[in-house]
Amino acid sequence: MALDFPFKPSLILLFYAFGAASSDPSAMASRQSSAPAQGQASYLRELSSFLDSISEDFWHVNTEIHRNPELAFQERKAHDLLTSFLAARQGWNVTRSTHGIETAFAAVFKGAGGDGPVVSFNAEYDALPDLGHACGHNLIATVGLGGALATAEVMRTHNLGGKVVLFGTPAEESGGGKIKMLEAGVFRDYAIDVSLMAHADVAGQDTAYANTMSTDCLDVTYTGKPAHAAVAPWAGVNAQDALVLAYNAVAMLRQQSRPYDLVHGIIESGGGPAVNVIPDSATASFMMRAANDADLADWTGRLIKCFEAGALATGAQMNLTMRPNGYSNHRTNDVLAASYAKHYNALSGAKGTAETLPDAATAKLKPPQASTDQGNLSWEYPSLHPMFGIYNDDGSIPSGAPHTRPFEAASGGRSAHDRAVLTAKRLAAVAVDVLTVEGMLGEVKKEFAATMTFNNVAFR
Repeated sequence: MALDFPFKPSLILLFYAFGAASSDPSAMASRQSSAPAQGQASYLRELSSFLDSISEDFWHVNTEIHRNPELAFQERKAHDLLTSFLAARQGWNVTRSTHGIETAFAAVFKGAGGDGPVVSFNAEYDALPDLGHACGHNLIATVGLGGALATAEVMRTHNLGGKVVLFGTPAEESGGGKIKMLEAGVFRDYAIDVSLMAHADVAGQDTAYANTMSTDCLDVTYTGKPAHAAVAPWAGVNAQDALVLAYNAVAMLRQQSRPYDLVHGIIESGGGPAVNVIPDSATASFMMRAANDADLADWTGRLIKCFEAGALATGAQMNLTMRPNGYSNHRTNDVLAASYAKHYNALSGAKGTAETLPDAATAKLKPPQASTDQGNLSWEYPSLHPMFGIYNDDGSIPSGAPHTRPFEAASGGRSAHDRAVLTAKRLAAVAVDVLTVEGMLGEVKKEFAATMTFNNVAFR
């Protein structure tokens, strides 16, 4: 039995207040040191105008990725498409297959104004088996690409200092591409200050806060002993029974679980060569989720006892392996979220949209859902991962959430593309705030450090 429990930090539900100066967007604007005379709103207009001018180019990139879905670490077409697009634009230095990860990349634009903050965007582009881009990663790539290019354009126009980096981050659906990039030192070597990205959802779910869950996966195999099921069943050890018993024990344990302790499993193989032969092998895979890493470790330990029970009761041998690169819950930086909310509201009503964001206090209370390797990144760098809703091209709401065929169809539509471009404008405006609002980066880092500790206990 192989057990490997990688340590990950626990989620701290800490509502940290800086006072009006750090959370009030107007206060941020008052500290802007390098804004043009017409004020901060000018940047947003410039970002918006620039992205509108190249939207058709983005539409081509978006549709090519959507029409050519590629699985984790096999995203060669998307990698080549995005890096070629960036390399053709003035001022961008593109590193393909960065740090030895074939389908990852890093693209850097350095401002002419000297040193300054390093703002980064992430582009995802892996797809789901059999479902294609049913999680809308073509839209995530569009947001990341658009946000980075628009930020660079403002930097170029106003001779701003600092850098903008676009990372191509493969294998979010499975494989933990961002975790591999963290381990390889990608983000460290580019010395990023903040990490920005956005994810699509069905319309009406817009929020600046991505409340996600910690997750791990395991694979379990039971090995028994075959025997004739009628002549000498006592001579056999039934591996199938071991798995069935464990599966039912897991099902019963759900009754005594916390609201956000989840487990999903599939039986991958079992049974013998014939109905009258005691099965000598059975395998399954399970995914565990919890609100944070501490809860996940506890929940996983309880679940493993269920699998041990299957082996103990039947006499089968169990081999349980924890998959590497478990995902941590995501921490949203409040200062970045306040900036996003400001620009979200400023562009509300664009292209017929009229959604509003929930206030920060309400958004933080939303139950955690799903999981992402951006969560791991959020424990290393200040992170913003807003969710944006999409529609079908006829204006209706997709009948399925992410990871369904209706959502896959919607994510390839022009309406969804327009929503991605709109989100890129808002996210780029956050990046420009970090670059230009005096003291904002300090407040971002202050909030980040404060939420890493609780009762004087440091979690990383």
